[in-house]
Amino acid sequence: MQAALSHGLAASGPVLGNGFGLAGFTGFSREEVCCLALRGVAMNTVSWSDSSTYTNETHHYFSVANVVQPRCVFSPETAEHVSYAVRIFNEVNCNFAVRSGGHLPVPGSNGKDGAVLLVTSKLKTLDVRGKTARIGPGNTWIEVYRETDKVGKVVLGGRLGSVGVGGLVLGGGISFQGPEHGFACDTVVNFQVVTADGQIRNANATSNPDLFWALKGGGNRFGIVTRFDMKLYPLSKVYGGTITYEYSSLPYLLEQVDIFHRQEKDPKTSLFVNVMDAADIGYGQFLEVVLYYGRPSFGVPAVLRPFFEIPGIVANTVSLKSYSKLVPSGREGLPPGVFSHTWRSLTYQRSAVINKEISTIFQEEVKRFRIVNKGNLQPGIFTLAYEPYATGILTASQRTHGNALGLDGRKGTLMLSLLTYSWINRTESATRTAAVKTSVERMKGFSLAMNKHVDFIYINAAAPDQRPFQSYGKENLRRLRYVRSKYDPKGVFSSLQAGGFPL
Repeated sequence: MQAALSHGLAASGPVLGNGFGLAGFTGFSREEVCCLALRGVAMNTVSWSDSSTYTNETHHYFSVANVVQPRCVFSPETAEHVSYAVRIFNEVNCNFAVRSGGHLPVPGSNGKDGAVLLVTSKLKTLDVRGKTARIGPGNTWIEVYRETDKVGKVVLGGRLGSVGVGGLVLGGGISFQGPEHGFACDTVVNFQVVTADGQIRNANATSNPDLFWALKGGGNRFGIVTRFDMKLYPLSKVYGGTITYEYSSLPYLLEQVDIFHRQEKDPKTSLFVNVMDAADIGYGQFLEVVLYYGRPSFGVPAVLRPFFEIPGIVANTVSLKSYSKLVPSGREGLPPGVFSHTWRSLTYQRSAVINKEISTIFQEEVKRFRIVNKGNLQPGIFTLAYEPYATGILTASQRTHGNALGLDGRKGTLMLSLLTYSWINRTESATRTAAVKTSVERMKGFSLAMNKHVDFIYINAAAPDQRPFQSYGKENLRRLRYVRSKYDPKGVFSSLQAGGFPL
């Protein structure tokens, strides 16, 4: 601990300019010692609570309920900076958290009061020349797509532009191109990662292959990824956008979604649906389907035409466009840093009956929530999403050295349903999280009764009390724990690091 602080003070002497020796810092917390030691990395990498950088970074979350007050904010600019930080965390034994895009709405998942907050905002490598893209975790997907548009290519990434690169890929990553190429993590060819001993390693098919496998769906338990090298795929213009319907069109929309899901006519086509109840904030109830067709088309492709024939269309943004123009569609009406959110998901085998019953449960539980809490809570938005897993996304990992998720297509096509409650303040998390859990448990009970439930929890759509890793299967869980013990025998990323789901 003293060695770390001495090095930090010596290196940052011109910055601190106070002439204090080590004795002048007795009584400081371990986190304060880490912050002072990190001042030795480079100018302007550590921010304190009286700075604008600290304020901006500690509020850079999709959900307002995630806003934290760390001891300091550390903004590394290189993998070497991250390596130095991890060594400091080890030596001083201080608590820290890592935040990429900050999109997971689980309080404490990417920040902790009083800890050191390592943000990836300055790890902005972005090179899309050649066959692979080199992408830093500090980028958002809209930044990546604007660059790939310029070269007529695409990487598999988030379907919302404000989502960060890091968390999405490490959790698997659902993309519009999934039916053709799999999860986003399946298209990574190399992770540059700082492991618990502070070493900068490459994890790929031939170097540290066990770590390579674990990082594909294993989340943040194995190191801090400082660069993702991902396959690039040809893509010029796409045909896509959002169709908005009246709420009364829900039965027709769900019927068509099931037909689309069952037939799987074209792997270059995908979609997701949002059932929205925003009556509390004056926007009423409505439906959205976000459509993607990965080929240029000047007319409606036959595979998508039935969605244009559903009655009750009130808005339509579907057209030929660049990919970066498609991605902000859909739920970009919920901008980061305005609402708090809580969500929970379930997975089941494709079933029109379950789709319908889940929508009924959603409406019943929202109605009950309003009655029980009338006049006591802030206005909010209630969203039920349907996100089909095509066969292709489930089998692609078999072609790319596997991933940790444990999905292989043997159960056929699957559906992810995600229930989200959103509201305008930082409180009320407990009440709304409990209500979401009650709703999803009812949905799960019905899918179990229908013998269609799949015990898989997508980590990027998990609630605080869910256990995604345990749903990956016993063998994958065993392998993940082995890899963790090999690369992090002291448990740095399990005990010192705040956030993440228990492994």
